[in-house]
Amino acid sequence: MTMPAPPPPPRGFKATDILSGQVRLHGYPLTFVCIESFGGLGTSVLQTSFAAAELLEAQGWRVVNFSDDARRVFLRREYRPAPPGPPPGQPSGR
Repeated sequence: MTMPAPPPPPRGFKATDILSGQVRLHGYPLTFVCIESFGGLGTSVLQTSFAAAELLEAQGWRVVNFSDDARRVFLRREYRPAPPGPPPGQPSGR
């Protein structure tokens, strides 16, 4: 009997959780994510969405698109973190 595969990690995150540090995507294993801003009106939503996108861009993510109402930002990781283990070119300890 095989065990079912674990569910994939979430792809959607709250912009406020990104800005507060509750969610950190440094080791996130997938390439695409969506950041959402909830509540507020117009400029407040826009400011929160942009601030979260700018923070993630400093961490190697790039904006792919914004929704028409600026509540959602779609980002793509520019690079994938290296898997744990010895650095490239280093012996594995054998």
